[in-house]
Amino acid sequence: MSQFKPVEDNIFIAPQPTAQDLDDAKQQGIKTVIDFRMPGETPASNETLTKNHGLDYVNIPVDKADLSANQIGDLDAVMKNREGPFLLHCATGARAALFLALRRARQNSWSTEQAFAEATRMGFDLKTSPEFSAFVTKTLN
Repeated sequence: MSQFKPVEDNIFIAPQPTAQDLDDAKQQGIKTVIDFRMPGETPASNETLTKNHGLDYVNIPVDKADLSANQIGDLDAVMKNREGPFLLHCATGARAALFLALRRARQNSWSTEQAFAEATRMGFDLKTSPEFSAFVTKTLN
């Protein structure tokens, strides 16, 4: 489970997990997997794969070309109403980091630069993606 980055107590970010990763996640106590991938991004269903490993599954589909501030609220609701620890993932982890950083920015009234710094702390430079950079700026200003 070395690809799972602990970013807070009970919150991990990862790229697309394998079946073995999900076994490891369950053994380490993760309860809920939050998937930011769009339907059809993977050849097999992430929901089926996750549930077959005894983990709760939630999909918040994020299209990089159509980002929505509502998705921050969706993540917040899931994290308030589902059991953690949580594993957040997408293809690389960048979408997961984007929305987790924005959720934390809203909770803490952070500036744009503080949100970028939080994502960098998690291992993701959101400024290198024009879509992500513009979305963070638009959302927090």
